[in-house]
Amino acid sequence: MSTRPSSSRDASSYTRQPGATCLGNFLDTCYTGYMTSASKFEFIAGSPALCFVDSHGSRGGGGKERIETPQDLFDWLGSAGLAGECPQPVTQAELGQARNLREAIYRCSLCVIRGQDFAAGDVAMINRAALCPPLRPQLKHNALVHVAGRPVEAALSVLAADALGLFASPLRGRIRQCPQCAMIFVDRSRPGRRRWCSSAQGCGNRDKVRNSRKRRAGEEGRA
Repeated sequence: MSTRPSSSRDASSYTRQPGATCLGNFLDTCYTGYMTSASKFEFIAGSPALCFVDSHGSRGGGGKERIETPQDLFDWLGSAGLAGECPQPVTQAELGQARNLREAIYRCSLCVIRGQDFAAGDVAMINRAALCPPLRPQLKHNALVHVAGRPVEAALSVLAADALGLFASPLRGRIRQCPQCAMIFVDRSRPGRRRWCSSAQGCGNRDKVRNSRKRRAGEEGRA
């Protein structure tokens, strides 16, 4: 499991236990469906790429951009365990590149849900990102760290590769969109009948509360 950086962004090496991957935080969050309350980001989409898509929230309403600045992108990658050793600041150009990739993955996800063909431009963008060298493991001071010559590009390569793997796998049939907040996620539940972004804390729980109130109101009306 990865740990947070011990100080500022200039000391942004993420230390992991031997054998852990650069997706360590995702293995602890988005694959199990739990949120980390200490983070301003949510990792409950069941896929690194879809968690990245959901960094733009409330798509069914007015929209909520959680990656507004280069620092936000740096923080998201750090929370996701994808920052690697990234002493240099994220640039405005890298922020634009990341957002463009995110939206291409989002549009392709909608195509899967709707049974439509992918747009050629979106596929080309994701393919290009996946071709870039990803973060690679290195042993430093008996700890595993992940490094890259271009850390942001490498992190986006990991996310693009995850998206391509998801779209080409049987799990593509389990890509869903929450009927309330429009969050995109992959249903990893055993029965494969998950409808909501989060049954315990999110839209699913609110739906249960509404239905419970309606039932009580109906019972009181018949009494």
